[in-house]
Amino acid sequence: MLGYAGHVLTATSVTEEQRATGAAVIAELERGPYHIGVVAGLFAVFCLLVFAAGWRRWVSEAAPASMAADVVSLGIVASAGAMIVGYGVKGMLAIYLPGGINENTFPAETLLSLFAIDDLVPFIAWYGVAMAAVAVSWLSLRERALPAWIGIVSLISVLPPLAMLILTGLSGFPGIISPLWVVIMGAGMTLRLRRAPVRAVSERLAPAAG
Repeated sequence: MLGYAGHVLTATSVTEEQRATGAAVIAELERGPYHIGVVAGLFAVFCLLVFAAGWRRWVSEAAPASMAADVVSLGIVASAGAMIVGYGVKGMLAIYLPGGINENTFPAETLLSLFAIDDLVPFIAWYGVAMAAVAVSWLSLRERALPAWIGIVSLISVLPPLAMLILTGLSGFPGIISPLWVVIMGAGMTLRLRRAPVRAVSERLAPAAG
């Protein structure tokens, strides 16, 4: 949910007419949402890294031979790195817009570039998580290391972003869906660990690895 707060709930509401004015749109922006966005976004990054660390610990015991499990960790960490940049742009706007600690440092034309980057980059940053979802679906549906419903949900979460990418070139759709997938995945893993000990999963995967 912090991810949503970082880039969806704090998105700047300007009209298409205001956007069309070029650098003049900067006068319509308020720094508050950008300030909230960078704080929430970087907290979301920390949560993702904790998730990745917990996942790696589980994988080291439950599925040490699974390449798909490794892809999950890599995808999440890749997104975390991209998010630091994406949400960092929000932080730049928070300090450079009127009312910020470094207001009047740059002209409106420079801030317009940051505004344009912020329009999509925080959404694109979630693509690593979407790729992790693909790996989870394989780990679940093919390797049977996770419940089937997790694999199905993971696969469904990837199809809309993939369709939008192929049909239109839009690369930011994971920013809409992937934060919700992380919440569902976290809840699913919590239930999984409570109901099925890691050792039992590992023993089931051992013959397949051999």
